[in-house]
Parts: sequence; C-alpha cells; structure tokens
Amino acid sequence: MVSGTPAAAVAGAGAGSPLAARQLTALVVARATSCAGFFAVLPYLGLWLVDAQGLSGGSAGLVVGSSILANRAGAVLLIPLIHRLGLKASVVTGYTGAVAVFAVLGTGPALVVAGWLVLAALVGLFLAMATTAMKALVAALPADQRLRGFSYLNMAVNAGSAVGPVIGGQLLHWHASWLPLSAAVLHLVALAAVPALPGTRGRSERALPAAEGSGGRRLVRRRFVVFSLLACGTWVAYAQAVDVLPAYLGDTVDARDLGLVFTLNAVMVVALQVPVSWLSGRVLDAPRGGFGILWAAAGTVLAMSVLLFALGRSIGLGVVVVAMAFFTLSELVWSPLYDAQVSERRGALSLPAAYALAGVASGAAESVGAWLGTLLVVGHSGAGLLSPAAAPYWGAAALALLTGLAMAWDGRSSSAGPLDVHDGEGNDHDMDVSARA
Repeated sequence: MVSGTPAAAVAGAGAGSPLAARQLTALVVARATSCAGFFAVLPYLGLWLVDAQGLSGGSAGLVVGSSILANRAGAVLLIPLIHRLGLKASVVTGYTGAVAVFAVLGTGPALVVAGWLVLAALVGLFLAMATTAMKALVAALPADQRLRGFSYLNMAVNAGSAVGPVIGGQLLHWHASWLPLSAAVLHLVALAAVPALPGTRGRSERALPAAEGSGGRRLVRRRFVVFSLLACGTWVAYAQAVDVLPAYLGDTVDARDLGLVFTLNAVMVVALQVPVSWLSGRVLDAPRGGFGILWAAAGTVLAMSVLLFALGRSIGLGVVVVAMAFFTLSELVWSPLYDAQVSERRGALSLPAAYALAGVASGAAESVGAWLGTLLVVGHSGAGLLSPAAAPYWGAAALALLTGLAMAWDGRSSSAGPLDVHDGEGNDHDMDVSARA
C-alpha cells in the first residue's frame, strides 16, 4: 500500500468498530435520493426544454452540457468555500441550493438561453459541492472504515441512478412541469438525512509534520498525480460500456432491453457491493495481496467485459447481459477502491481538494472516452470483434489491462516507500470543521 501501513489499517472492510447503522443509512439515503433527483431530470432535460420551454435543440444541448460540466468539474472552483464552511455544512449548502434551483425550474420561468445556462450550471455546482464534501466525509473516517463507506456510496449512486430515470420518464409522460419539482423533493429528503451523516466536532485534521520537508511533500503529491493519471485508462474503458454502448449496438438490441441490461448493473451493485468489498478488504490484507493486485484483477475482468460488449453487435442481447455481469463485478472492486485511494495518496492536499481534482481527471477521461468512442462507432457498419466499429472496445480492453499492470507495479513500488503522513493507523481527521491540509 501507499502509506506503508498494514492493508487492513488502510482500506480494510469490516475491520475495527463498525459504523453505526444510522450513519450508514444516512449515507445511502442522502446519496441515493440526490442521484435519483439528478437523474430524474438530466436524461430528459433537453427534451423538456424543447417541448415545454420552447428552446431550440442546439440551445437545449448547451444547457444540458453546462450542467454536466459544472457537476463534473465545478467542485474545483468551490474548494475555498468548502474549506471555509466545513464538510457537513457544505453538504447542506449543496443540497439546499439544488432544492432552490430545481424549485425555480419547476415554475417554468420565461428565460433567455443565458438564464437557463446559469440555472443549469448552478444545479451542477451545488451538487458538485455536496458530492465532494460527502466523499471527503467518508475519506475522513478511520482508515479501517473508508473502503466500507465508499462501497455504500457506490451502492447508493447505482440505486439512485437506476430509479431516477424511471421517475423522470413517468413524470414527463404524466405532467412535465412536475419533473424539476420531483428533483427538489428528492433533494429535500437527502437534506433531511444529512444530520445523521458520520462526523464529530472539534477535532482538527493532522497536517504534514515539519520534518517531512518539501521533498516529502513533492513525493506524496507525485503519488496522487500518478494515480489520478493512471486511473484515467479505466475511466476511458468505463465510458465505452456506459456512454458509447447504446450508439454501438444501434438497432441490434432494443432500447428497452438495453435499459434492462443497465438495470441489471444497478441491481447487482446494490446486492453485491457489501460482500465484494469485504472480500476486497481480505485481499488488501493478505500477505501476497494489496491494492495493485486487486486493481489488476479488476482491470482484467473489465477488459474481458468490453470485448464481450463488442460481440453484442453480432450476437445480440445474450452476450450483452453476460458482458454487463462481468463489467459490474469489475466495477464493484475498482470503483470504491478508487475513491479510497484518492484519500490515501492525497499527501498535502486537503480532502475536498483531492476529490475535486480527482473528479476533474476522471470526468475528463470519461468525456474523452465517450466522445472518441461515439465518433468511431457512429457511421461504421459491420459486426464482430474485427469490424472497424469495434475498435474503441479493443482500445478500451488494452487500456484496462495496461492500467491494471501499471497499478500493480505502482502498488509494489509504493509499498516500500516512506509513509504517507496523512494516513496512519490512528487517523483522526476532522469531519465537521474546515478540512485544510
């Protein structure tokens, strides 16, 4: 592991005193209802703006894009504010702002395109603030609870993103003006859960000791940068399965059937995330285990899944279902591990800054992967692994394997290095006041 401490002390699942049931429930409820609210609106926002508000298709696309960009990368702009407010207060501020903006959208105001752009960007910024602060709250847990906490967050994200589009689709059919109001109500539920989130007052986060010096600061900062860049390969591969797959399959798989395939992903995450994370913790703690071995195994399964997705264009739904099962098993391992490692490798960065910067890297990698994959598959005929349209999936498989190998090498080289002074076994981070490094 990066810090040189025992693996169980870094990211083991289930070690030590467990989080209280009410804290875990609050994490899941807040994150799941927020995701449900966001995804109840986002997939239909462009259609709603065109049909109900009279915007052109191009203008509606700009509005949707502004919300996604702000949600992905906006937290970087809010790091000083999160530091000033503290973590829980930032979650409250983010959800409160989202409630207010969604309520305004629900009134159907008569706005020019610039007004819609501002409101959509504000939604993205408020939710980026809440999400970054919540991840920092989980990262500030005792070291033996982080992987478990991030596992529950991943489970909540998948549950909310599965339920949200169903809610939004029904409301768009029944009463379109209720669409943003439903998101406001769901974020009120998330807001109500915030007081029960894990956190204690009055403890300040440990900073780097003076003896570490500038060389140590550069070392831990380099570890964070190297990890963030290496992980981009996994996010590019992820984009081919999540963002490019509908365009790649085209008419081969019915849209409703493909929707059920994505529902399978969410159901598997909700059902299996906790036991898989427990097993991941055992591997991290094993004498021949560790972070690198675990990521390499997940990358191998991810590579196999994207190649199976590529076969879906010639074989059909059956192989797509199998591919999604393997893809989900990989995601169950690397997704919470990724969030836990951001905390482990952040060095002199504060928790909010680390998660904001990691969000920019992962969001940029996924966006590039989605753009390049769509560009290569749209307009290319043919089926099977050797068709030109399958090129992004071959590239994604290669990236997944190479990223896994690089992580395995990085994990071995880092385990012999000096301690990451932020993440000892007695980690005592502040979870309520400012999270300065």
